Amino acid sequence: MDIVEFLTARIREDEAAALKLLGDPTLAVSGEWYERRLLRECEAKRRLIDIIESARQSVLAALVSQEPADAGWVPDVIEWTTLSLNTLALPYADHPEFQARWRPPG
Repeated sequence: MDIVEFLTARIREDEAAALKLLGDPTLAVSGEWYERRLLRECEAKRRLIDIIESARQSVLAALVSQEPADAGWVPDVIEWTTLSLNTLALPYADHPEFQARWRPPG
């Protein structure tokens, strides 16, 4: 499992939990607000992952099509995309499928 698959699975779990609670007629108004916010957060994370993955694919395509001397910026962008995904995974660090190598430095 790679980090994008891991994140996608966790987002689906968060979304399912929020939807289940929203279907509970005993949920307080404050709980409803929180669950709706969680659903918006799930959508925001999905969009961020799409942006990061698009950037990573663009960088890899540029790496293949450019002369090595012209691609000096590529490692920095790959590092940025990796750090971004690792940071998105940090809230799930206690999940059994979280891999230690995904923990961002610091």
